[in-house]
Amino acid sequence: MAEEGKSGKRVVGVLLGLVLVVGVVAWLGAMRLEKGGSPRGDAEAEIASVLSEGVLYEAQAGDPGIVVAKEVGSGKELWRSELGSITSKPTLAVNEEVIEVQIAGTPWMTLSKATGEPLE
Repeated sequence: MAEEGKSGKRVVGVLLGLVLVVGVVAWLGAMRLEKGGSPRGDAEAEIASVLSEGVLYEAQAGDPGIVVAKEVGSGKELWRSELGSITSKPTLAVNEEVIEVQIAGTPWMTLSKATGEPLE
């Protein structure tokens, strides 16, 4: 009789452990799905921004992907440059006279800081 009690408790313990493991795996899967659930993902995560000398430069993924220069004080858009279709978050660097944009491992694209026009 005592053996049956111990055996039953072991079965219940193993089942509860399995339920716990399945619950944790389901929760982790839901969290991962929530992060990357839509094809475009989180819009906030697809924008790279750099503030330089009162101008905010933003590179944004999408179709088309764009780089925008905005005056911080007024919010006025100074220029906009289309980069083509971008599916991953770009990297943005602002230097003396140029803006460099890199998308998913491609070579850096160089734009004029004043106009947004591509430079060679």
